[in-house]
Amino acid sequence: MIKSYYLARVLNKFHIPSFKHCQIDRSSKVASGSSLTKVKMGRYSYVGHYTHITDAEIGNFCSIGGFCGIGGGIHPMTTVSTSPVFLEGKNIMKKHFAKISYSPSQKVVIGHDVWIGEGSYIMPGVTIGAGAVIGAHSVVTKDVAPYSIVVGVPGTEIRKRFDENTIDRLVKLEWWNWSEDELTDKGTLFDDPGHLLNAEKKS
Repeated sequence: MIKSYYLARVLNKFHIPSFKHCQIDRSSKVASGSSLTKVKMGRYSYVGHYTHITDAEIGNFCSIGGFCGIGGGIHPMTTVSTSPVFLEGKNIMKKHFAKISYSPSQKVVIGHDVWIGEGSYIMPGVTIGAGAVIGAHSVVTKDVAPYSIVVGVPGTEIRKRFDENTIDRLVKLEWWNWSEDELTDKGTLFDDPGHLLNAEKKS
């Protein structure tokens, strides 16, 4: 059993991630099997295994689990058919009966320091605020406020991570834009938001 586990880990590394029209910061990581199209991702963010992301802007210090779906293609529902054979652009059938114009995607915006649990799906056009947490296997169909914890199908806010005053101060602090030197200098204060905010107030 142990040998088969390590063999599977080795074979998994051959499923290299794919990128198309992406801007990924060199400090960020994307695990094997994932595919990203039209994605901009900031500093020290990572994407787990076999996650598919289309048309998204992802902030700094984000943690995105494996087997997630973020964004994706949109099919028009006001036309007679939703099939791509009636729509403009390439399609898997390589066949067109018409070329009706439509918007193929809507951008997903994921703020800084967002944690998205394994197996979650984020609908096209959704904005997720800084510091938010999306529970595993959630389906997010609408915007998420900063520092909210959202779980379930459809995704529902169950509470905030901190009180409103702390959230407001963290959002204004924008620590995710600090230099590496500043993060190193103040990293020990990240054990509690009160420690960080009080230290910043004194400085």
